[in-house]
Amino acid sequence: DGLWRGHMQTAGRNAAQRWAGFRSWWVKAARFDKYWLHGCLLALEMSVLAWVIYACSRDSLERYLHTVQFDDVLASAIAGFSIRQVGWFMLFFAGSAALVALILSGAFAGKRAQWGGILLGFLLVADLARANRPWIKYLDYPMLYASNPIIDKLREKPYEQRVSLLPFRLPPQFSMISQLYRNSWSTHLFPYYNIQSLEDGEVSRLPDDIDRLQKTFSSTNESEFSRDMLRLWQLTNTRCLVGPADILPVLNVRVDSAHHQFRIAERFNIVPKPGAGEITNFAQLTVEAADKGSYALVEFTGALPRARLYSNWQIATNNQVALGQIASASFAPEQTVVVSGALPAASPAAATNQEAGTVEFSSYAPKHIVLKSAAPVPTVLLLNDRYDPNWNVQVDGKPETLLRCNYLMRGVYLTPGSHTIAFRFQPPIGPIYVSLAAIGLGVVLRGIVLIEGRYIDLQVPVPTLQPLPAPSRP
Repeated sequence: DGLWRGHMQTAGRNAAQRWAGFRSWWVKAARFDKYWLHGCLLALEMSVLAWVIYACSRDSLERYLHTVQFDDVLASAIAGFSIRQVGWFMLFFAGSAALVALILSGAFAGKRAQWGGILLGFLLVADLARANRPWIKYLDYPMLYASNPIIDKLREKPYEQRVSLLPFRLPPQFSMISQLYRNSWSTHLFPYYNIQSLEDGEVSRLPDDIDRLQKTFSSTNESEFSRDMLRLWQLTNTRCLVGPADILPVLNVRVDSAHHQFRIAERFNIVPKPGAGEITNFAQLTVEAADKGSYALVEFTGALPRARLYSNWQIATNNQVALGQIASASFAPEQTVVVSGALPAASPAAATNQEAGTVEFSSYAPKHIVLKSAAPVPTVLLLNDRYDPNWNVQVDGKPETLLRCNYLMRGVYLTPGSHTIAFRFQPPIGPIYVSLAAIGLGVVLRGIVLIEGRYIDLQVPVPTLQPLPAPSRP
């Protein structure tokens, strides 16, 4: 608005005014305009120097990316993309500064003002289009989010279990299920239908606590790997597994030879979606139930329920100790829960073998969960959802202390009797005030611009009084 009034519209009122060239303007330019142009040139020079240093440090950047959960291919792609973006920034910054400098000099004053506006608009649209082009994807969303028998089964009560892909290296003829799961189910269908999985297909890097948990249960030894997988699935309420149907004997003989807790819930085959035409991506594939299907949804009956009452608990002094306790071979997750920190009461020894009680969901929403419990003894309610300090818990309408259980999950201490427990996610609202202040400032500035513009337009020039001509003599 300031460029338009001061250097394009105003200058255009004088039809005789012409642009004398950049050098002529520079001699008479205002001090602020000169400082602004010098500042832009200095910023551009510093940007070029920083870009050269950044580009020469590509190897260090890739090594850093390796430390934050990116493989070699992704690390190289991210580093190259980032370096190119800095180059694009300098190009558009130089073009913007040059165009504004020409406007300040009067090159687009008067009748040429429309060309200045067109060039500014073109520069803005070109920059935004280039920046947004990699992220714009055209999808056939009815086909992308079309359900199938397995998805229908998993979304009935999604809060009762988590889903995971079997973590084994599959023969090439079964690799299709891994690709379909990672590229379609976990990234599109699971979030769309609120299905909860052990893998989060929407995050590029795992949070530190989840990363440490997975590394703790990822032994390279075959026997320890099987034990770790069982314990991880058990602690995380991972009841459903997806993979080849022929892998069931391996699960019950080699992974869980003691209890045989795996069974096939549904067999299926991978087929093209109706009307998909030529298959070019995994979103065009779906599954259909088949009694002798090559793939299966496998149920692990040993997984802990989403919510459970414990009359026996152990205290861990810190989170790292808690992680070591739940990873110990002597720990029995179905009998004991590990609590980080302190509790109002110690675990009653007499209640160790006593029935802890029952708990059931009254309602389940992503940010508000309500449960009802009944227990004859003091208990700890374990809710197998990830702990976060922004979660609050109320028991019978009264605030209680949120507990960190089994290293990653949350819970609450309950006295004997029947209770209604409500977990609610309430992040701090401080950032909202910053946003509101920014919006208010924008409204005020816009109002000032509008009022100032109307004031200028309404000014009436004061007429100059000229002496009357002397009367002519007869």
